[in-house]
Formats: sequence, C-alpha cells, structure tokens
Amino acid sequence: MTSSAGRVVCTRCGANNFDTVTTCWKCQAPISGIAGRGTMPLSQERPFVAQPVQSAMVVPMGGTGDLALSKRAAIWLALSMPYIGLPVGWAFMMMNDRDRQDIGKFCVNWSMAAMVFHLLLMWVSFEALVPTMQAMFGMAAKLAPHATSGSGMGGY
Repeated sequence: MTSSAGRVVCTRCGANNFDTVTTCWKCQAPISGIAGRGTMPLSQERPFVAQPVQSAMVVPMGGTGDLALSKRAAIWLALSMPYIGLPVGWAFMMMNDRDRQDIGKFCVNWSMAAMVFHLLLMWVSFEALVPTMQAMFGMAAKLAPHATSGSGMGGY
C-alpha cells in the first residue's frame, strides 16, 4: 500500500482509501502496514505526530487510456455543451491522476473558449434580430388602432 497525505492507494485495484480504514472500499483487500492506524483500538492508539511529507507517488487508477482520444472527447464536449464541459473539466482537475488532471484542464480551457464564442454568437444574433422585431412590433402598432375602431368585422 502506498500512502500520501492521509490517503492510502490500494496496490490491488488502485483505489484511493483513507488511512484509517482496514480494508479497501472497492475490492475489500486488507490494508496493512500503515503505522498501526486502524489496527489497534482507539484507546491504545498513539497520539498523532506530524510526519515529514513524502513525495506523492502517482499510481494509475484503472488501466491505461488513449490520451489523444480523451482530448478529442474533451474538445467535443466543450464545443457542443460548454456549460456542461466546464464542471466536468473541474471534476477531472480534482482527481489524483495526473493524466486526468491534464484532460480536465484541457476541457476547461476549450469550454471557456466555446463559451466566449457562444456569447459572441448570441450577441450578433440579438443585434440582427432587433430590427426585425422592431419592424414586427411597428406593424402590430399600426394595425392595432384599426382593429379597435369598429370599422372591421366586429362592427355589424
């Protein structure tokens, strides 16, 4: 078992566990050898003593994936649904795996660019729609007095 910052990575499945548990949450493999944590009753445990920080070891969590395919998927998500791609990218950035963090950053950057483009496109569309709406409302305002004057079908 590998430990870092209060976490223990299972060597059997790669799951991230708290250092206080005795079995892996994912594969139920026994977790042992972590400075006596979780093996003694709470009344017999030693008080917490700060340990020097060890360099974190990156352990792949669940096999190898195609990084290029992941980046293409992140681009498609960001461009097609930027408002969903942004929180998905943030979620990936919070994972312990360095490759997933890179994919998250990639997705967030593309989502931000797509959102700027989306807002620009909405502004241009709105500017083009304003004269059309003014013309439609202008015709409606011109027709409205005639409909209420009584000289139409309603004034038998």
